[in-house]
Amino acid sequence: MALSFSWGNGDHVLFLGDTVLDDPMGYPRLIAAMVTAQYPERAISFEVRALGGDRLPEVLGRLGDDLLGWHPRPTRIVVALGSNDIWDGAAGTPIGRFRALYAALLARLRDLQAHLLCLTTTLYGEELENPTNQAMAVYNEAIREIAFAHGADVVDVNQAMREALRQARAATPTFRYTVDNLHLNVYGHFLVALAVLQALNFSLRREPPEELGRQAA
Repeated sequence: MALSFSWGNGDHVLFLGDTVLDDPMGYPRLIAAMVTAQYPERAISFEVRALGGDRLPEVLGRLGDDLLGWHPRPTRIVVALGSNDIWDGAAGTPIGRFRALYAALLARLRDLQAHLLCLTTTLYGEELENPTNQAMAVYNEAIREIAFAHGADVVDVNQAMREALRQARAATPTFRYTVDNLHLNVYGHFLVALAVLQALNFSLRREPPEELGRQAA
């Protein structure tokens, strides 16, 4: 039996992120549109909290002291952070501090008793082995390790982009998933949206109600 889509009736989904999420046409909107179109009866609501340029220190500072006072209270939180911490060079966040801050962030979010879904970073540029993408491997390993330690699920967006880019470049050497090495183009946003939805067992085929299914049989 196929697993069912895991977001349920009345869920409020919060996307917490940085530069990549700070796009009104980005993948949170695509996810929200596909979920609402497929499951309108579940009345799932969506919210994006993201600001371009933010790193983990800024995000923690913007959370505020009273997470329990957030309204509506999120029941599911998608955490998509780390891109600016890695690629900003001297202005970024060293890996040791990143690990400490990411763990502190998840510990605070757990107070909300919401289900946490952590995403690894998107690629930086289209050259898989450039220095920034090599550095990302260390940060993404930290994301996976800390997320699992805090009971969060993980979607390896970085690996999904790597595999897709290899296949795309084999056919079209100039193919790109970004517009400026960091911000995603429409293909990049759709790729991330699909990776997240697949991890949540989202299906494009809507199953009929049980009684209708018996009648059709």
